[in-house]
Amino acid sequence: MTKQYVLDADLLINASRNYYAFDIAPAFWSQLVAKGRGRAIFVDKVCSEICKAGDQLSEWFQANAAAFAVKSSEDAEVTAAYSRIITAVEGNTTYFASAKAAFANSAESWLCAHALAYGYTVVTQEAFEPKSRHEVTVPNVCREFDLEYLDLFQLIRVLGIRFEA
Repeated sequence: MTKQYVLDADLLINASRNYYAFDIAPAFWSQLVAKGRGRAIFVDKVCSEICKAGDQLSEWFQANAAAFAVKSSEDAEVTAAYSRIITAVEGNTTYFASAKAAFANSAESWLCAHALAYGYTVVTQEAFEPKSRHEVTVPNVCREFDLEYLDLFQLIRVLGIRFEA
């Protein structure tokens, strides 16, 4: 079976505003559509986060959403996985209560739940922060639940996206 990847909203938001801005790296966006077809997954909560900005990224996503699988968080397997993750985060004495609450109410918590429920690989720019008290990072949750994760540059290699003249 071909690996599938769930993408974090912040990953694409930062890419579109910085190093892969639409006006300087259009090839990235067109290849993400072409090479991500059937492999790149968007969680409904992530879609909402991307689309609420009303910027060029949200326009790109709305124009190309059909090329990607968009998964609902109303799925029983996902809600069960979400419950497991939130229970583990709540029981972790490292994090401040505010960090736990922020994570529980974020799209990232649902991103992790989809990965746990269906074995997807998470794509995020967040870093593993074992001593973080102020933030529950996606890689921290991935490590706790033995979920595979990678960053955007690793995804570019895996999908075979190339920036050639």
